[in-house]
Amino acid sequence: MIAIDAETKTIYITRGDATQKSFNRLAFTFPIYNFETKQEEDYLFQLDDKISFVVVEKKGYTKTEVLRKEYTLRDIGYVEPSTTPEILLTEEDTKSFDLANKAKTYWYDICLNDTTTILGFDDEGGKQLVVFPEADEDK
Repeated sequence: MIAIDAETKTIYITRGDATQKSFNRLAFTFPIYNFETKQEEDYLFQLDDKISFVVVEKKGYTKTEVLRKEYTLRDIGYVEPSTTPEILLTEEDTKSFDLANKAKTYWYDICLNDTTTILGFDDEGGKQLVVFPEADEDK
């Protein structure tokens, strides 16, 4: 299972699972305010925009990184800009989380071009990623 809570932006992952095109999708948007139209619009991610997905052990930017994925839309097969890019996770990526017999909470940030935090710590606190144990711990 890989899912994201639309309201809190908490990500839920079962260790060892991977994202898929038809299910287990981990897509996001970046709402920005357009001063000309005076309305909020979703940012149009360009093919060469760099997206970084960083997971750390505990709250705070100086903590140990558990997972870092960096790519452009072009790198992951997009052929045109998108307002809803995906974070692609492999089985190996999600196995980088500690093997445990209960759920463990980590914190994450999603950054655009190393300069703008799209999702991360804000007035509601840090964005959480909850990892559930695998069904078969012998994997």
